Amino acid sequence: MAFFDEIAKRQGQIITFTSVATGKSVSFPAFITQFSDNYSVSWGGGTSFGRVDPIKNYQSTSRRVNLGFDVLGKDVATAQLNFSNFSKLVQMLYPVYSDPVGPNTKSRTIRAAPLMRIKYANYLRSETSPHGLLGCIGGFNFTPKFQSGHLIDEKTGEMLPLVYDISFVFEPLHEAPLGSDELGEFLSDKFPYNQEGIAVGPQRVPAGDPVSGE
Repeated sequence: MAFFDEIAKRQGQIITFTSVATGKSVSFPAFITQFSDNYSVSWGGGTSFGRVDPIKNYQSTSRRVNLGFDVLGKDVATAQLNFSNFSKLVQMLYPVYSDPVGPNTKSRTIRAAPLMRIKYANYLRSETSPHGLLGCIGGFNFTPKFQSGHLIDEKTGEMLPLVYDISFVFEPLHEAPLGSDELGEFLSDKFPYNQEGIAVGPQRVPAGDPVSGE
């Protein structure tokens, strides 16, 4: 029986996080539990005397992704790796500091903000970087599923969750101009899901059992 991580790797269902500041990355088999991609347009303007409708001036278009996925452990080694990767992921939320300024080791300045790149299939992919879509993460929600149980590390006695959920909000930052030219052609024909070259037809990935792959 193939475990989910093996199935995910074969099908390219891996989600990868890369810290822009440090270049370090971690990956998880992507058992996606929620995904929503929201696009918002901001308008400014005001009302004028004698006009029923307000005057609208375009300001910006923004994107906001809500994503959640389960991380599954089949044995102590896998559960330890998963937990270690999540710890590294949380560490990526903190900035990079300079060397200590003066004799006080706590006197440091921020050198780089915790920007991140995320790559997942064609849903989160950059046209300019192989490491994924650039953006800001507001934080992670870590939810161990206690009903699924824990494994116990015999050496340390630590509890290792068999299954836990990671959810977060990601706000991508545009790295290239987005919009249409004067002829009406969009400047980036692959935005937002890199559809160019994807086969169109009856093929689909069935929603099978994440553990057995059936």
